Amino acid sequence: MNLPKQLRAVRVYSFTSCLRLTDAVWVALLAARGFTLAQIGLAEAVFHLTSLLCEVPSGVAADLLGRRLNLAVSAVFEIFSDVTMAFSPNLAAVCAAMALKALACTMISGTLEALTYDSLKTAGRENEYLQADAKISVLQKLATALGSLASFSDALQFAGFYLANAAICFCSLLAALTLQEPLVTEAQAARQQNPFADIAARLRVHITDSAAVLRTTPLAVRLITADAIISLPSYLTTMFVQQRLVTLGWDASWLFVSPLLASAAAMVCTALARRLHPGKLRPLYRLCALVCGGGVLLAGAGPAWGCLVGPMLVQASLSVWFLHAMQRFNDAIPSDRRATLISVDNTAYSVLMIPASPLIGLIADVTGLAGAGLCALGGLVLLSALALPRRK
Repeated sequence: MNLPKQLRAVRVYSFTSCLRLTDAVWVALLAARGFTLAQIGLAEAVFHLTSLLCEVPSGVAADLLGRRLNLAVSAVFEIFSDVTMAFSPNLAAVCAAMALKALACTMISGTLEALTYDSLKTAGRENEYLQADAKISVLQKLATALGSLASFSDALQFAGFYLANAAICFCSLLAALTLQEPLVTEAQAARQQNPFADIAARLRVHITDSAAVLRTTPLAVRLITADAIISLPSYLTTMFVQQRLVTLGWDASWLFVSPLLASAAAMVCTALARRLHPGKLRPLYRLCALVCGGGVLLAGAGPAWGCLVGPMLVQASLSVWFLHAMQRFNDAIPSDRRATLISVDNTAYSVLMIPASPLIGLIADVTGLAGAGLCALGGLVLLSALALPRRK
């Protein structure tokens, strides 16, 4: 394997898969078409319900059939999602588009990390994963920031935003097709020769062995739990800050400012976090959860500037936590089960997001305050930091 070429292709795929022109404004776009926050929250819940159902199966597919194939299929589903949303006439179509988007995301999550880690492992350089992941993370956040700038333009209408997304997704598809499948174990090499051979028997063994890894690896279970809790504000803060800024008098064309600043803060903290060497993750989680929860409260209850600073604190703390948590998680799990177990990690997040998303939207609708739900969410994250027991 040509590792430099492989990593370049991974970075291109990572960048284009995160370059979404609608992520910063989709709530405002749907609200402008007459959808309530509760309806928008329901669409988001559909996204996470689909993620819950498909996350682990997509990880299993990546481990059994190939990570490169998963990434290519993800790009195809994302294109279908954008086209469906572009011409969606009602809530049912919006929910269908969100389900397709969720399916695309599940095909990436776990798969991209597994492909990157095992690509390094083929060269005996898996100890460089944190540095490689940091570079990928910076590119993803840069893409998110650039995508948020699209809301400043009046050139695109609702359909135009999503059709432009579809064109970018096609670039992701091309990048996926240039990747090579990393073969670390004998099982992966055999799978590459005939990925569908004895698939039923291999599936049973794969599920049994993956469950055994979780039973015998307490660190992995603790990380999965911590990741799910601290991840909750990641997207919900961005989502509901959009509407809160509108209620505070901001024009929709300026909504890009909040996610742009949040992405910039995340990029800076990701670069700095590469230089950290925490001996234990427990104190790191406590610090990151306190900063994250405080940022959510600021975004929900503060003035307009709080809607800018709050998301910055959230994304900055999450970038530090996940950079180190994912390194430890990958080190603790086997290559043959890597994508599956990372998918389990992401599934735990979806389990919490299914009730959280509509509930936060409902709190906002009932109270008439777009930030009320965010305040409740920030309190939950702070509680997780304060309730974390000290290990003697």
